Amino acid sequence: GALKNVIALAAGIAEGLQLGMNARSAIVTRGCYEMRRLGLLLGAKQGTLTGLAGFGDTFGTCFGPMSRNRITGERIGRGEKIEDIQASMSQVAEGVPTARALIKLIRNTDKSYRVDLKYPIIFGVADILDGVRTPREGFQDVMRDPLRMEMYELRD
Repeated sequence: GALKNVIALAAGIAEGLQLGMNARSAIVTRGCYEMRRLGLLLGAKQGTLTGLAGFGDTFGTCFGPMSRNRITGERIGRGEKIEDIQASMSQVAEGVPTARALIKLIRNTDKSYRVDLKYPIIFGVADILDGVRTPREGFQDVMRDPLRMEMYELRD
């Protein structure tokens, strides 16, 4: 359930960059693919991931007008610094520490080569939060990812 907050940060960043609904929808779809990939690696049930508790909750967090994580991402996309955003909030945007924690988890769990290519949204959001890339650079990298089958191979 925590990964949805990182995806919501990404959706909010896209909104802050004024990339439009198609770009936000694409980032959420690809984020769900990363959520599925990581969840299955960690032993989650596919039905939980793709149902209301997984993707359904993710959609609400990514597109909901009151989502702290989406709002935080939107402010990042408009150019505000994460430190200033956090200082101005009375609540926590859980996606900020979660993005950094997920990087450690992925590196410790998935021993394949170039895991950053398998999880470009998670790694991209962490890079944006850490100032390694600007929001626009991060999105250009993710959106350059070639078109491919996203989740059509789902089987129980």
